[in-house]
Amino acid sequence: MTPAADSRLENGALERGAMGAVRRELLDPLHRVLDWMLRQRDERTGALVCAEHGIEHTGKSAGAMVLAIELARHATGDERARLIEVVRSQGERLVARLEREPDSTCFTFRPGRHDAYNCSNSVIDGGACSDALATAVLELGDELSEDQRERFRHAAVLHAQTYLRYAIVDKGVPAQCAWAMTGAAQAYRVSGHEVLQLVCRVGAERLREQQRGDGSFPYHPTEWGAAHPGAADASAYYQSRVTAFTSFALEAAFGEEAGRALDVGFESGIEFLHGLLGPDGIKTGAVEAKPWYWTGSYEVASHPFDIAALSQEWRRTRAPRAASALRASWRAWLHHLGADGKLISHDSRYGGAVDGPIRRAKSYQCPFFWAAHACWIARSLPELEAAFAEPQGPITHESSVRHFRDVDLARIETPDVVAWVRGHRPPGNAFHGSPSGGGLLRVFYRPSGRNLFLADRFGRRPFAAWSGAQGVPSWGRGWRAGSADLRFSGWLMRNRWRTGNTLKEKSAAFALPIQALKGGVLDFGSSVVSSSFDRGSWLEVQDDEVRLAGPFARPDGTPVGGRVERVYRGTPDGVEIIERCVDRSGIRNLWFRAPIHAVMLEEFQDHVRYRFGDLHAES
Repeated sequence: MTPAADSRLENGALERGAMGAVRRELLDPLHRVLDWMLRQRDERTGALVCAEHGIEHTGKSAGAMVLAIELARHATGDERARLIEVVRSQGERLVARLEREPDSTCFTFRPGRHDAYNCSNSVIDGGACSDALATAVLELGDELSEDQRERFRHAAVLHAQTYLRYAIVDKGVPAQCAWAMTGAAQAYRVSGHEVLQLVCRVGAERLREQQRGDGSFPYHPTEWGAAHPGAADASAYYQSRVTAFTSFALEAAFGEEAGRALDVGFESGIEFLHGLLGPDGIKTGAVEAKPWYWTGSYEVASHPFDIAALSQEWRRTRAPRAASALRASWRAWLHHLGADGKLISHDSRYGGAVDGPIRRAKSYQCPFFWAAHACWIARSLPELEAAFAEPQGPITHESSVRHFRDVDLARIETPDVVAWVRGHRPPGNAFHGSPSGGGLLRVFYRPSGRNLFLADRFGRRPFAAWSGAQGVPSWGRGWRAGSADLRFSGWLMRNRWRTGNTLKEKSAAFALPIQALKGGVLDFGSSVVSSSFDRGSWLEVQDDEVRLAGPFARPDGTPVGGRVERVYRGTPDGVEIIERCVDRSGIRNLWFRAPIHAVMLEEFQDHVRYRFGDLHAES
């Protein structure tokens, strides 16, 4: 280890050593998560084997390491010794899984991309593994043997030098670039290899170029090889991890002050995250480039990254909104954590109204992934503690309208109601691009703490929209929209079969290709048209109201004529919506499907006015 690295290790230990007490209400749930992960440990090898995939998700074992390191900060005696032993044993597993790629000079952590059932890739796993191994060296010091410290350091740096520093500039997905940066930055701290510091700066500059003016990141930019235009949409799931990982890496590689100076995209990234977040800590899941990942209208699997990003905001600004959002995000995540420490990604009964059928299907990723990501909550414990220690008196909410122009998302706030409206969005199908838009996405009512409306992304004739029919069904149109996804559903079927724990769950796997055929091919080839399918019209934001005017469109966004004009306006009582169908040319069987929990004020053949707010009747 170089003298410079020795100095960084000592300084890092000193900086993190002065830590106040953290309440048990924050610590105990994280201990439950770690204990759940450890119950899946193979007694012979020590590997943490995912119960669903039957595989060692090495990158997620790295998360267990970091979770144990962070919890050890707040433990003493036998409990601390137990946690340190988890770090030692899982660190040895990670070192053992570092292998040279057969066709290159890169060393990567297996399985990475080599086993499809790992549901990950080499850059995500590698960033996490180099980060975890280097963190163990930096934070535990003499609690690891000298030989163990050297092996952990060597593995972290070897992977960062031969793979991560190239992945940072090569990988097209911003979240993957940012995850690679976390590993490279920590490897720099234990090695002093300046190229690893430099590549973190280059990665941050690249991410800033990809970041849009409104702070959002495309999941996979078109110019970087996205397989479908919809993949370049914004992603509620991925937004916070790019922001949080970039900040973490820059501060690790350059120090807190210099890292902040280089982190020029942080403020706008946090602004967009706040734009997505509801008062309940749940993001508006209808803004999602990768909808095939989730079967619910929202998810909490990304909350550890939300908390990490919000913690950065709290440390840098002490903004009350950061403390409030931290508390809300934590509480929502905690609601989805079982007594046994197993996390679910969503709960069909949570949050109130869903205008459409309730779906309880499993999401693509597994609870082992979501458990491992809790290490980013553990890294944020000091900020969480500070947020809960803040005075929490009554909050007055001012009326406002915010417009995130590049994603064309408007957020309307009144004292009691928050509503989200979206206009323009990229082309999409059942698997790629935000499935809901062309109008209202979500309405949240503060007094009850529940949703009054959530757009049904599976809706063939969506609520809060005008729908009808035009022309005749077309198999060719449907096949063009969904044939690739129909083939991909075969892989999802095999994955779901493998992860099924019961015969019922395994049998449900065979429904996936059928669902892809119906939802991705037949529905897209149908004659159904709707105002909510319009992907080409832009919002107009004027003072306290949002306007959206556009044609009817097919499910893939192809316009077919006609015109609907909508106005969304905040009022003292909530949010009022006026919709007029001013041109129904060529559209047959036209009707407006009223939201279940809206109060209808006027309802005519071509004109409706309704409201969400104090006159609603809760069911």
